[in-house]
Amino acid sequence: MKNTKKQDVKKAPPYPEVLPWFASRAGISEARAKVLWDLTCQELAADSTPKALMDRFIERIGDEAGLPVTPDYTEQPNGFGWLYRHYGRMTDMALVSGGAIARFWHQAMTPANLAR
Repeated sequence: MKNTKKQDVKKAPPYPEVLPWFASRAGISEARAKVLWDLTCQELAADSTPKALMDRFIERIGDEAGLPVTPDYTEQPNGFGWLYRHYGRMTDMALVSGGAIARFWHQAMTPANLAR
């Protein structure tokens, strides 16, 4: 007969799908990255948010590889980082559209096109 008792086995937390990518970018092995993920999960409570887990994991990988940790765009002063990025995109669009108008005008006003 099969043993029908439920055993209380503590499951390892699932590894993030981007873990191999982080490991290769930091220049460490995937096994070491899994150990760092396990340490992060043990350090933070089980009820922490996935973002908190990932932020701490990225800090750990950065410390392991000796890489600087750069802040998020959301951590910019007064939260205006999105505005500067949007303004940059809008100025790029003005330059692109201005160039297209200039090319059209140049093609339309060449003598070969005017003789038709």
